[in-house]
Amino acid sequence: MRSRGPRRHDADQNEIYRDGNYYEDEYYVEEYYSGEYYDDRADCGAVPARAGFVVRAARVVSGIVTGAVLVLMAVVCGAHYLGGDRDFPGPGTESVVAHVVAAVVAVVAQVVADRRRGPISVCAAIVVVFTASILLVTQWWG
Repeated sequence: MRSRGPRRHDADQNEIYRDGNYYEDEYYVEEYYSGEYYDDRADCGAVPARAGFVVRAARVVSGIVTGAVLVLMAVVCGAHYLGGDRDFPGPGTESVVAHVVAAVVAVVAQVVADRRRGPISVCAAIVVVFTASILLVTQWWG
């Protein structure tokens, strides 16, 4: 009965893979591994630099404010729904629309703040806080 080891021509091929000069072979051409996708100058696996303290603080504050706007929207929509079912005065349609629009603007601006870097991120965080302040002034304190 024949042993289950590698065949003779497979054994010769395995020696090529064990050799440290495999990539210096004439069949391994550098042209195929150069260009746009294999640029040696690009840091393909590099971790991007950490955002500065101001950017991170703005993201945190705007994230909390976005969550608060979403909670306010849920409360106003719930009160509007319950007010219509139980015949007690609740927030009107105008207030519900204002809260939904403010929540959409805040969420979109927060996504931009989280995905962008530098001044754009800070500006998006300012948009979140500004939208929430306009909502509070016009709908809650006005």
